[in-house]
Amino acid sequence: MINKSANGWLVDIQPGGRSGKRIRKKFKTKAEANRFEIYIKGKHLESKEWNPAKDKRKLSELIDIWWKTHGHNLKDTKNRKRWLLQICNEMKDPKAYELYASNFLTWRSQRIQEGNSAATVNNALAYLRAMINELKRINEWKEENPFANVRRIKIDDTELSFLTDDQIIVLLEELDKSTNSSARIVAEICLSTGARWSEAENLKKSQIGFLKVTFNKTKNGKSRTLPISDCLYKKLSTIDNNHRLFESCYSAFRNAVERARIELPPGQLSHVLRHTFASRFMMNGGNILVLQRALGHSTLQMTMRYAHLSPDHLEEVAKLNPLT
Repeated sequence: MINKSANGWLVDIQPGGRSGKRIRKKFKTKAEANRFEIYIKGKHLESKEWNPAKDKRKLSELIDIWWKTHGHNLKDTKNRKRWLLQICNEMKDPKAYELYASNFLTWRSQRIQEGNSAATVNNALAYLRAMINELKRINEWKEENPFANVRRIKIDDTELSFLTDDQIIVLLEELDKSTNSSARIVAEICLSTGARWSEAENLKKSQIGFLKVTFNKTKNGKSRTLPISDCLYKKLSTIDNNHRLFESCYSAFRNAVERARIELPPGQLSHVLRHTFASRFMMNGGNILVLQRALGHSTLQMTMRYAHLSPDHLEEVAKLNPLT
């Protein structure tokens, strides 16, 4: 700001704003005062405070900082770090100041052309966003998140497959033929409780109570305890193993599904027993809120995928429309 004073013209300026240094200087003429004001503003624009040096750290270095300060505490830390490093390598490990949305969009386009699913690249985007946000939180990233405005690829909802009574019978028969003795009972646990395969497969003796089972290593990190039948409880209580009850048996399950000639949509094999439990629960008149708690869903929206299977789903439409 330039003001007329008793002895000439006074320049009173704070180029860095209210928190910046205040500069006051008198001049005989207004022209000199104008030139000084322009000079001070120009010097401020050129200063490191206004125009900081470019961040030349590589993306791999940022991933390492993120992992040491936060990432190693995450439940899926190994998988997430592996994904981030793979994206980093395929992007040619750019420097921090070279990170733009276009980097990711180019990588995503190549991935889709190679046959990767939309869900896969959407997960990659979520990992990158979360990493940068965490670096911002600990003041290791100064700029805006370059991936903040990148849109996820829209995925159409797919119908979740579930097994028929005949398919369940054939599958259990094939599991009985398996050389892996754990596969059959793990499948029974999934069908009885809606547990994920990994939740059932990793059960310990301490998680089995009287007519109930507690799942600890869940996807959202929250434990849930569910009732089980007397028959299933007797099978579990007879297993003499104080640590892990079952051996790894997912491959045996996959082979049994193939022998049973059960055809499933891509990506639904691991959860087909969970979907079967949820679908049958609703078809038999189960409550959607109870199902949410049984499955361990964090939001009801996730569970609503099964609502249409309820025998009275939307029956009010026929009862309460104006013509009726």
